[in-house]
Amino acid sequence: MNRKEGIDYFPVKCAADKNIELVTAECGLKAHAVIYALLQEIYGVHGYYCEWQREKALSLSSRMFGGGDRAVNRINEIVNCCARWGVFSLEQLEQNRILTSEEIQENFLFATKRRKAVKMKRAYLLVKVALLPDNVIILDENVDILDENADILKHSKSNSKYTNTLSIVPTLQEVKDYVALNNLKINPEKFYEYYDRIDWKDKYGRRINWKSTADYWNKTERPEKQTANNSKVKSNSSGNKKNQFNNFSQRNVSSSDMGELEQRLLQRG
Repeated sequence: MNRKEGIDYFPVKCAADKNIELVTAECGLKAHAVIYALLQEIYGVHGYYCEWQREKALSLSSRMFGGGDRAVNRINEIVNCCARWGVFSLEQLEQNRILTSEEIQENFLFATKRRKAVKMKRAYLLVKVALLPDNVIILDENVDILDENADILKHSKSNSKYTNTLSIVPTLQEVKDYVALNNLKINPEKFYEYYDRIDWKDKYGRRINWKSTADYWNKTERPEKQTANNSKVKSNSSGNKKNQFNNFSQRNVSSSDMGELEQRLLQRG
């Protein structure tokens, strides 16, 4: 199995990106070299992100500016400027202390599309899950990405809702268990039959995440309409039908009763 995470080559634009130009204008020409060094770190190690910690800043500052506190502060200023101008994701830098971007992740996915499996952490994703290739395996925070003994390609039940479900086709029993466990109001047989008919793929031919799709069904599910039989007026316990106009019990009148009624009317006349 290919255990390499990063990639050996990454695209470099001949014309500088507008956001990189803005960073260079604010922080000086040295910022361009810093950005290039950070991209080498991102693409070369994990492929789509790198951790941004003091140790990383110290290492980079010593190469670029000779080391020292002033050099570390200079590197941090450039990185923060990159995040402000969108070269790197400001949200990911603040929340997870990593450097990444949607463009970086798209480049990484394109470069690894022929790999058998590509592991990506859910918390770091900027690309929409629905657009991920079939070879991507999403890892939740409780999954150790470096655990070589973990068979992440094998489908197993988990407390996590979406772990390893992008390329997994469920059984009917698994759908029923998931619906019961999460108190979903959908019909598991109906859900299973619908997606089993289309090979568990969306309209673009990509494998769906069946658990998140079930959750979406649950949000949009409407109660089934009453059948025609339920809308009909039922007979009462005595077997007499209800009159459709006034809802009173209707008598069964015999021919002898009708004759007696006619005689009474003639006598009144």
